Amino acid sequence: MRDKGFGDTFERFTKTTGIKWLIITITGWFNVNCGCEYRRKLLNKWFPYKQKNKMNKKITIEDILDPISPKTFFTEYWNKKHLIIRRNKFKNLFTWNDFDNYMNQYPDMKGLQIINYRLDGDGRWCLDKVRKGQLKLPMLKKDVVYKLWKEGKSFVLPLAEYQKKELVDICQEFERYFQKGQANVYCSPKANSKSFPAHADDTENFLFHTEGNVKWTIYKEFAPSKPKEILEEFIMEPGDLLYIPQYQYHKVDTIGARILISIHFANKPKQSLKDFQISPLGASGRRKWYNWKPKRHFDKKGKPIGQRRMVSDTWKKRYFREKI
Repeated sequence: MRDKGFGDTFERFTKTTGIKWLIITITGWFNVNCGCEYRRKLLNKWFPYKQKNKMNKKITIEDILDPISPKTFFTEYWNKKHLIIRRNKFKNLFTWNDFDNYMNQYPDMKGLQIINYRLDGDGRWCLDKVRKGQLKLPMLKKDVVYKLWKEGKSFVLPLAEYQKKELVDICQEFERYFQKGQANVYCSPKANSKSFPAHADDTENFLFHTEGNVKWTIYKEFAPSKPKEILEEFIMEPGDLLYIPQYQYHKVDTIGARILISIHFANKPKQSLKDFQISPLGASGRRKWYNWKPKRHFDKKGKPIGQRRMVSDTWKKRYFREKI
């Protein structure tokens, strides 16, 4: 395993030279903690090594759940209780720049839902259902959608996994353990923007927080029971990951502008810890992500290659004369 920072390097040095054994032995005599682990983490934080970004590197479930191991997740949390992972990771999965680019394609986009648009039904205005005539509501003009956003309406961008290669990679990796899923992006422009009331989903839900802070309420009850007792309330920040098992009640309160991505999957039929099925990568039938960039413009690490300069003597001379 590569060193993440100077702390790991120093740790290997003390182990190799025997210094660590000597320190542990001496501190053990006085029943004092040597502080080796704390020092390693602190030095890694202060002096991190720049990690090389390998082109086409696949995202693994270890990367997604870091620092929780897959074994710990499936044995202690899966289908049992929610999991909060506080970290600084996957913050760029979907940013405000991505949201701006996506919304400026309106109405030529895959989908859009506006929460709390109407009083009846579930309160949503859905672009795809309005197009198909399944929802008897007007087709909104772009300036009207923009006004609703500025007024504080929350938006949902459904089926957004193909907006980023990383989202496709995360879905493909999860689909080794679950059925085929999807990514929905939830966006709110300001504090107190309405979201969904307390509810339970019939899928395993992994929530990646990328912009702003979000207040969560997790209830003790699972469907079909009704939500009554609050189990925990907390605030998630950009880079954090929240797992909510299927059928557990939960609620979001917006305390500011925010973006979070809900990547969710149904469990495989008859999946259990005793007979746990892991599928090969790509077995879900998900459409492949292709790299459309011309090869000559990028090196093997994915960095742009500068344009070659003309070396012909013809181009060294003035092409157009000042006087004709």
